Amino acid sequence: MKFVHVATRTRDLAAAIRFYQQLGLHEARRSELTKGRATLVFMEPDAANFAIELVYNWGKDDAYPGGERFGHFAFEVDDIDAVLPGVEANGGRVTRPPFLLEGSGPRLAFVEDPDGNAVELIQRRFD
Repeated sequence: MKFVHVATRTRDLAAAIRFYQQLGLHEARRSELTKGRATLVFMEPDAANFAIELVYNWGKDDAYPGGERFGHFAFEVDDIDAVLPGVEANGGRVTRPPFLLEGSGPRLAFVEDPDGNAVELIQRRFD
């Protein structure tokens, strides 16, 4: 398993990007989710050993309350289906069963830890 990113929502994507650039991160990749109506920008250090995912939900320009602003922790796993039973057996809860992002991949699932924190599981290779 590999920790890959933390997500946070922003109402001003350009300002958030400038802020994280000042900390030494750069825009590593960007995705426009037409079905999800959001722009995702991944800010990474040169070592590329983690990312901060800035999420701008189209048309949401007011400030987010603290509980809505933080998104989730994300872990890349080899096999989501093999991980989910252990999550549930150890006090977690599946909140969104496996699905393909935008219908074509990667394969994702969302779970909650015993305290209710959102955790995204990402499976990049699947058959």
